[in-house]
Amino acid sequence: MSNNGTSANKAWIVCGLLLLATMINYMDRLTLNQTISRIMVDFDFQKDFYGKIEGVFGLAFAVGAITMGLIVDKVSVKFLYPLMVFFWSLSGFMTGLARDKEELLYCRAALGFFEAANWPCALVTTQRLLAPSKRTMGNSILQSGAAMGAVITPIIVELCLHSQLPNMLAHLAGWRITFLIVGLIGLLWILLWSIVTKDISLNASDESFASENSKSSFQAMCEILSDRRFWVLQLMVLAINSTWHFLRAWLPLYLREAHGYTESQVNWFSSGYYLASDAGALTAGFLTLFLVSKGASVINSRKWVYGFFSFFTLLSIPAAFMPSGPLFLVVLIMIGFSTLALFPSYYSFSQDLTVKHQGKITGALGSLNWVGMFVMQISAGYLIQRTENNYFASFINDGFTIDEARKLAQGQAYTWGIIIAGIPPILALIALHLFWYEKNKSYQTPDTY
Repeated sequence: MSNNGTSANKAWIVCGLLLLATMINYMDRLTLNQTISRIMVDFDFQKDFYGKIEGVFGLAFAVGAITMGLIVDKVSVKFLYPLMVFFWSLSGFMTGLARDKEELLYCRAALGFFEAANWPCALVTTQRLLAPSKRTMGNSILQSGAAMGAVITPIIVELCLHSQLPNMLAHLAGWRITFLIVGLIGLLWILLWSIVTKDISLNASDESFASENSKSSFQAMCEILSDRRFWVLQLMVLAINSTWHFLRAWLPLYLREAHGYTESQVNWFSSGYYLASDAGALTAGFLTLFLVSKGASVINSRKWVYGFFSFFTLLSIPAAFMPSGPLFLVVLIMIGFSTLALFPSYYSFSQDLTVKHQGKITGALGSLNWVGMFVMQISAGYLIQRTENNYFASFINDGFTIDEARKLAQGQAYTWGIIIAGIPPILALIALHLFWYEKNKSYQTPDTY
């Protein structure tokens, strides 16, 4: 039984709902990445503006993360979570009705702000339902929802792009109908959440707050921010997300432009890529449980699992120079598998700092992370477009035709981005081993299920 009286079975059912929420979160987010080639043509913009769209999404996510982090510690997560799912689903739905690139930008900003609520809400929920030894597994389940959503989205996109709609809906054909369908899925989750959590308390126990009740929120946050573990976590989340979100945003264009894969091939590969990522997140959870069952400490188990998978993200370096073909695609899949496997350990480490202020911690880490993603995506769009333009001019001067020069330039535009993408998790691993320490149990909950 948990500290709030929730049975083991119900606790894992709620974790399943967290998986579904994260799945829907990623479906709304990834629909743009899978349809961006068509949207760029329809709205007449280039990669630098696409980078701006991704960057503004990240900046809005940063504002949303800190805002929702503050709110979730004050408002019932049972009420806040479905409300935020409704608003991010509405934002995704409205993207399908955008009339120009400016409206597209506004819709993505709204989506980023409201989607940021998912992680503070989800981590508060797993913290209050699961014991520390089981949180990595619970966090693996919720994080695997990201990959599940990413697996499903390219399939939905592929079907929608080639579907025939009645004449009255012809203006919604192609990429637009995809956003509308994905946006409506969130309503089903809201219904399931209200049914499953009806008799479940998601409030923290008095014992959980005992060591923190004597401090004001400001004092507690100052103490946490002065703890070097917070800054290790900040480096970890920046590192993992830099790898994950660069590939999320740019991999479809990279495969099409630099390697010549068709739109359908990219959609089907993307499903396989994210399916492997899903397996990576779950594998990290099972591996951590296995190590703990063999006598390893919870902290060391998390460190070993994180370290093991972080080395495989370095495969991005050879991938940048590999020709198209099965081996190249397998290497990309291994990178996706390993990158998503890093998240559960990070989430579990973050839950060791505090109980009462978990939402604020998650929000603060997420906010600073997404400011970083804003800078990264804006820079990526600018540098990729500038590199392509420079190579294009060079190839034209060398006597290539316009089509030949454009194709060759696109093949070179992404190289440095792919090389760098897999390096940050290793840097975070070094910081984790040098600076993380196991404090006393004052911030840990009782041994919930």
